[in-house]
Amino acid sequence: MPSGPNGALSGRRVLELAGEEGAYCGKLLADLGADVIKLEPPGGDPSRGTPPRIQAGSGREESLSFLYMNTSKRGVALDLQQPEGRALFEKLASSADLVIETLAPGTLEGLGLGYENLRQANARLVLTSISGFGQTGPHRGFRSSDLVASAQGGAMHVTGEEADPPVRMAGSQAHVAAATVAAASSLIALLASSGRGEGQHVDISVQEVVASVSHICGVGKWLDDGIVSKRQGTGLFASVPSGAYPCRDGSIYLMVNRPLHWTALAEWVHEVTGNEEILDPMFEGPSSNRLPYREFLDLFISDLMSRLRVEEAYREGQNRHIAVTPVHSAAAVAKDPHLASRGFFEEVDHPTVGRLTYPGAPYRHSETPWRIYRPAPSPGQHNREVYCDELGLSEAKLRTLQAGGVI
Repeated sequence: MPSGPNGALSGRRVLELAGEEGAYCGKLLADLGADVIKLEPPGGDPSRGTPPRIQAGSGREESLSFLYMNTSKRGVALDLQQPEGRALFEKLASSADLVIETLAPGTLEGLGLGYENLRQANARLVLTSISGFGQTGPHRGFRSSDLVASAQGGAMHVTGEEADPPVRMAGSQAHVAAATVAAASSLIALLASSGRGEGQHVDISVQEVVASVSHICGVGKWLDDGIVSKRQGTGLFASVPSGAYPCRDGSIYLMVNRPLHWTALAEWVHEVTGNEEILDPMFEGPSSNRLPYREFLDLFISDLMSRLRVEEAYREGQNRHIAVTPVHSAAAVAKDPHLASRGFFEEVDHPTVGRLTYPGAPYRHSETPWRIYRPAPSPGQHNREVYCDELGLSEAKLRTLQAGGVI
């Protein structure tokens, strides 16, 4: 087994038949010690071309996203469209604990590899399916993406400036959130399988994951106060003032919720800028009192922050018990002394790219530590190891399958 001796999931085998939507799910499990085997079509998964890419020593460009999302996994090639490929998949699944898949709903069933088929040979198997809209419902067959899920899950409705159209969230937050939920759900299903002796089918809809965490859409504000939320740029709808404010050397994010925090902020603005208007009693009290004056107050606060450096604003805001935080760039995150002191970033040697720095553990176990066991695999890197050493195929059979494009 490739997993480390202290991995929380050592001894568990996972088959990953997943693209970008599910790769992070497999990574979370692999970095905890599970033996995650990534199944790709011969030639490699399309996500290997996702930019940005880096030039490898082999002359081939490698996707940085792929290298990050697929650490600690083994990789084999497999064409499920061919009967011999499907037979190999069934053989692998017969001894696996979990299958993660992101194919269109109904695809596995159409290949004769659906959950009911697989459980005939392995009753304890858990199958986790991640799709845009889930395995049932009128939209199950619709194509999706991170943007589609963000829009139809409601999150985009309140992201951006009021006068502009809704804005897509940075990165692939819908897919990463769905993959994280899929990993947690899979572990719960595996725990149940261990006790009951029977696996189950876990159905993850990316749209539902977004909808379940999109409290920022303002439903609560509507239920509580009858107010329909709208986009507020960098600010929060229910917190006035709030938002990103430029300083002399960067930006800070400031948020005021409580009356005492407003009093402290108003006094700070007055002391530094001499502004008398901000002390007007009409601004005091809860955020709703300041709601009509949001843009007016933003000008006063911007005047204060434009005179300060980020570190000055952060420290002084903290001293005054105001919620203020620096807005870090990617470069600042990479140099963050706190992250460095906790050893967050990991150095990983890749055979063709060289040494790269990766984001590290998203959680810490005191007894079964997380770690990156190996770099992301190259296409079909572990074909011989898995198919010959573990499934018992001969070298001659392996060559025949490779020649036929099965693996």
